[in-house]
Amino acid sequence: HRGYANLARQFSGEGAQIACQMQSIDELRHSQTQIHTLSHYNKHFTGLHDPFHMHDNVWYLSVPKSYFDDARSAGPFEFITSISFAFEYILTNLLFVPFMSGAAHNGDMATVTFGFSAQSDESRHMTLGLEIIKFIVEQHEDNLEIVQGWIDKHFWRAYRVLGLVSAMQDYMLPDSPMSWKEAWDIYFVDNCGALFKDLGRYGLRMPKFHEQATAEAEHLSHQIYFTLYQFSHAAAFQTEIPSKEKMDWLSEKYPNTFDKYYRPRWEMYAEMEKQGKRYFNAGLPQLCQVCQVPMCFTEISKGKPLDLSYRLSEFKGDKFHTCTDACKAIFDHEPEKYSHAWLPVHQIFQGNCGGAEISDVLKNYHFNPEDSGEYKGSADDIAWRATKGESNDIEESA
Repeated sequence: HRGYANLARQFSGEGAQIACQMQSIDELRHSQTQIHTLSHYNKHFTGLHDPFHMHDNVWYLSVPKSYFDDARSAGPFEFITSISFAFEYILTNLLFVPFMSGAAHNGDMATVTFGFSAQSDESRHMTLGLEIIKFIVEQHEDNLEIVQGWIDKHFWRAYRVLGLVSAMQDYMLPDSPMSWKEAWDIYFVDNCGALFKDLGRYGLRMPKFHEQATAEAEHLSHQIYFTLYQFSHAAAFQTEIPSKEKMDWLSEKYPNTFDKYYRPRWEMYAEMEKQGKRYFNAGLPQLCQVCQVPMCFTEISKGKPLDLSYRLSEFKGDKFHTCTDACKAIFDHEPEKYSHAWLPVHQIFQGNCGGAEISDVLKNYHFNPEDSGEYKGSADDIAWRATKGESNDIEESA
């Protein structure tokens, strides 16, 4: 909301001023409804008791935070292209339609109340983004390359943020009515494909690296959730091995990849858990310098889904690591900006997060012991089963 309030003050035209002012008010209302939703969760579940402190400090929250900081630190026209078009027009339906529908399907009406309320505003925001890029391109032919570059950059930045949504949709919803890949095919491949056919008259094309994003749709949620599973002892949420029913559903939704690449790993982790060796990664993950997601992705676009994807750039004698060609291209275009990125893992190594032990870092994050770790048998598991009227006997429930 601060970004749009700033635009409303900076733009000279009354139409642009009012549109940005209205969106600023919308975004402020969204934050209020989110806080209201958190207040509901805090009555029943763990991990959301200090959201403002966590927003500024917790490692996985730096992924969305860095994206919006990236947009807000850009110029006014890049900012509005980033948020109102690249995020809200191209990608926002992937969050506000299938995931919110999944929440409704599972009886999570607090999330639905916020999500559907926000989505009614998104249609207006999408219109603002679309009209802005048309307006800029129409002003001068030299603007086309600039706007296309902004779309390429911020599409990828926003897409990496939505990787978290892919894991929530496929793995964290108890009963998922639609897979991430199904949602991607509808809301990006079909809808955005049609959008950019129309925008072709202005000389605009599909975002660069969109083919890689589509290729990753078969793998993204699995790779993200594997990472969250390994590090949930250092998070304000819990994870668990997917149930047999969930894995069968994943096999059905991802027939080309799940059984071949991901089910065997889950079965290995399940066997370790039976032996009392529930797997938590004791190290710290290397983060991408641009998207700040742990380097968990593989070389999907090169046909090597078992090889980790890793890129290296150099700037002023220092080495910087990125996760894909897309993030490397973004870094190489603006190394002065991204070389100064605030990376949570680096902050831990530098001693800025309370100490060298995991317990020190979690205390610095204001986490409570019950917030983290294994979901099965946790306070949240017990509370959810009680809400659903199910048995809290783990063996019986399994």
